[in-house]
Order: sequence, then structure tokens, then C-alpha cells
Amino acid sequence: MRRLLAFTGLVLLLFTLGATTASAHVIASTGYSTVRQTGSQVTYQLSLEYAVLARAVDLGAPATDDGQRAQALDAAKPKLEEYLHDRVVVSLDGAACEPALESTSVGQRAEKPYADLGLIYSCPGDSGRFQLRYDVFAEAEAVADDHTNVVEYSFGDDSGRTAFDRSRHDFTVGDNTLASSSLQFGKMGVEHILLGLDHVLFVVALMLGATTFRSLLQVISMFTVAHSVTLVSTLLGGISVPAVIVEPLIALSIAFVAVENLLGSTRHRLPVVFGFGLLHGLGFAGSLRITDQVSPELLVSLLSFNVGIEAGQAMLLVAVFPLVLLIRRSRLAVPAVRTATGVVAAFGLFWFVERFFLT
Repeated sequence: MRRLLAFTGLVLLLFTLGATTASAHVIASTGYSTVRQTGSQVTYQLSLEYAVLARAVDLGAPATDDGQRAQALDAAKPKLEEYLHDRVVVSLDGAACEPALESTSVGQRAEKPYADLGLIYSCPGDSGRFQLRYDVFAEAEAVADDHTNVVEYSFGDDSGRTAFDRSRHDFTVGDNTLASSSLQFGKMGVEHILLGLDHVLFVVALMLGATTFRSLLQVISMFTVAHSVTLVSTLLGGISVPAVIVEPLIALSIAFVAVENLLGSTRHRLPVVFGFGLLHGLGFAGSLRITDQVSPELLVSLLSFNVGIEAGQAMLLVAVFPLVLLIRRSRLAVPAVRTATGVVAAFGLFWFVERFFLT
């Protein structure tokens, strides 16, 4: 009975994870901010994915090139200023600084068009406690899922890097230490793998194909090495692959590994996992690309993010693999594992079709 309950729980978990993503899958959105204080003025260079911003602010008919995008941004300046007024707030000792949208332009990041918005804040003084608040693409607006904004800031002698995400919307200059920044980027890594359900199902597919803890450790180690390679290479500016290519292939990797499990064709599992791990590393990197300039702070952020990914992966293994082992010891081991694997393969194929043909 206990093993039957374990099997039922695993299948229900897979259906819940897959259905959640299948019904509302939106590729994660990443924004970038560069914030600089000069006296009583704060310049805030904000970069947001153009397509997501267009949905949030209604920039008109879909643009097909950067010229049309630039014209749409310029025409929508009053609308953009109104949208950002209460969503990107700079304050000094609790008093809000007065914002003005000074410029709009279009840029490219990771093969995607971005809206580059130049904001200037006039503050009531030039010393004190500066605070930032960020609520762009709030969940209630339903225009993006898992939006993160990575911030590089400089206020007087205080400079560093921080990030806003679904659980963090406020930042006070001076409160950020190397330790707190590392914890924050580590937390982002944990959230990214556990909330990135395609990555979760890929790891589940590896667990379903592993018969012993040793075999699981081998494939997970290979996956870890591979995604770390592309994560580091991408974030340090070595490679760049468009998400429109990466996302469908990540979905295909889930289906491929699951189908291999069903066919019993796992002799070459390690090189297969390494190849797909490189793809998943590109997906992980998509939420953290900061700058092409290598610095000690960037390396700490990168290391913390990667450690967070591994911690999240370890949590997933601890939660699911004991269920898989329990099921394998039951009389229904073969049909139970094949059913769970079939569920994983079905969702991988569905996401591949959705991302390749329908996006």
C-alpha cells in the first residue's frame, strides 16, 4: 500500500507540475538597471524586454524591426512615464524623488530586442538613505512570469549589485554586503531551478532512468558539469544563443531522455546528458546575464547563483528519488515507472510543439 501511494503521489506530482506550466508557460523575463547618483540627481537606465513591455503598456501594433520599435517607444513616452511612475521609485530618507523619462531607445541583449529607458530622478538632497522600489511586470498584470531585474548601482562611495524578483521589491543603499548579495543570488539560483518546471522534469526523467544511487550520481554529476560550463561561458560573454532556439531544445531534451528510458536505450546516457546539460546551462544563464565586464563582484554573483542551482537540484533529488526507489521495489515497478516516464515524455513533447510551432 505504501508503495502504491508513493507511485500515485509521484504521478500526481508530475501531472500537477506539467499542467501548471502547460496552461501558463511564459519564458522568464529579465530586465537590467544601471543606477548612478550625482549630487541630488539619480540617473536610472532601465532595460526591459520590448515584447513584454509592449504587452504591459500596449505599444500598439506589433513591430517588425528596431525602427518601428523606436518610433512606438517615442510615441508612447507619456504612457511609459505614467506606467513607471509608481513602479520604479527612488526615494531619499522616505521622500520620493521626482521622476522624468528623458530618453527611449532600442537595444539588443541575448538576441532579443530591449527597450532602453533613461529616467532621471530629482531628489530633495544629496545625502541620506537612498531607497529603490521596483514593481515592474507585477504578477497581477499577467504579462510575464518570473521577472527578474538585475541592478548595478553607485551612490557615492557605495556601489554594488543587487536584484529584484517576485519576492523582493525594495532595496536600501548601504544595506547590501557581499554576504547578503551572495545569499540573494544563491536564492535566485534555487528558485530558478525549482520554479523552472522544464528543468525539474528533466531531472525527474534522469531519476526515472537511474536504477541505483550510483548511476543517478553519475548522470547528475555530468549534468552539473555541463550546465555549469555553458552558464559560466554565457555570463562571461563567451557564447550567446537566442532563447527561441534554446527553449524548444530544452523541452525536446525532456522528451528524448524519457523516450530513451521507455526504450531501455541508456547505454550512452552520460554523453547525452552532457549535451543536454549544455542546453540547460544556456537556459539558466538567461535569467542572470549582467555585463560583459568581468569583475570580482560578477564572479561572486555567478558562483552564488550556480551554488543555488545545485542546492535546488539537491532538494529535488532528496524529495523525489526515494519515491522512485520505493516504487522500484514494488511488484508494479515496471508499469509504474513506465507510466511516470510516459507522463514526463508527453509534457516534454507538448512544450516542444508549443515553443517551436506556436510561440
